[in-house]
Amino acid sequence: MKKWSNRSWIIRVLIFGIGVLGVGLIFHFKSNSAHSANYGTVTRGDLVQKVTIAGSVNPNRKTVITAPYNGYVRKIFVQIGQHVKEGDPIVSLAQSLKGSVEEIYPMRAPFSGTVVQVLKTEGEYVEQTNSRANGLVRIDDLSRMFVDANSPELEIGKLKEGQEGIVKASAILNRTYHGKIQHISLASREQRDWDRSRVEFPVLIEVTDPDAQLEPGMSVIVDIIANQRPHVLMLNHEYIQKEGEQYFVITEQGVKKEVTLGLQNEEAAEITHGLSEGEKIRQTDFLSLLKEGS
Repeated sequence: MKKWSNRSWIIRVLIFGIGVLGVGLIFHFKSNSAHSANYGTVTRGDLVQKVTIAGSVNPNRKTVITAPYNGYVRKIFVQIGQHVKEGDPIVSLAQSLKGSVEEIYPMRAPFSGTVVQVLKTEGEYVEQTNSRANGLVRIDDLSRMFVDANSPELEIGKLKEGQEGIVKASAILNRTYHGKIQHISLASREQRDWDRSRVEFPVLIEVTDPDAQLEPGMSVIVDIIANQRPHVLMLNHEYIQKEGEQYFVITEQGVKKEVTLGLQNEEAAEITHGLSEGEKIRQTDFLSLLKEGS
C-alpha cells in the first residue's frame, strides 16, 4: 500500500511539471511571436514616382546610300568610323568594271556624319533598290542621340514633355546616361491583328550626355521621373492594408488607424493624414488575410 502511494505521488508531480512546462511554452511562443513581429517606421524623405520604358538608340539623322541603277561597285571611298562632310564622295557604281575609275561620277554624302556601315565590297554586283536592307553605305549624324521608346497605355498619362530620366544601355555596364522627353505621340502605335491587345504610345527621348560608347541600335531601359514629392511622410506598402475604399495600418500597440495616401511608387506611399514621423507600424499578416478570404 505504501509503495502504491509513493507511485501516486510521483505521477502527480510529473503531471504538475508537465502542466507548468506547457504553460511556460505557451507564454514563450507568444512572447517570441510578439518579439518576432516585423515593424516598419514612418519616415520622412523624397518620394519619386518612376515610369520604366524600353527602347532603342537612334542618331539625329541617318541615311543609307542605295544603287540608283543595276551595276557594279566600282570604288568605295570611305571606311567604317570615318567622319565625312556634306558633299564628300562615298561610293561609285558602273555598269561595267571596264574603264577607268575617274570616268565614274561618285555618289556623295547628303550631310556631315560618320560612316557606321559599309554593306558592299568593290566589284560586287548590286541592283537598283529603295530598300535600306540592300544599301551600299550607311551614314549617321551622331551629333545628337535619341531613344525611340514605347509607353504602355496605363502609364502614358504620367508622362509629359520635358520630364527627365535615367537611360541604361544593356551593353554598357559602367555608366548610365541622362535623358529628356522631347515628344509624346497623341496616337498609339499601329499593331498587327494578332497583337492589338498591346496598346503602346511612341515616346522620343533625347540623351543629353551621350558618348562614344552609346551606339545606334543599342537596346536601353529608361526610368522616367514622372512625379516626385520632397520631404514627405512615407511608409512601405507591406505595412498598409485596405478595407473597401479605406486604407489603414496596425500600430505597434495593436491599434487600428485609418490613413490617407498621396503619391505612390512601387515601394512606398506618401502618408498625407493619420500618422506621424517615427511611428512603428506592424507588418501586414498576408497569411491571415488569405485564410480569411478562403
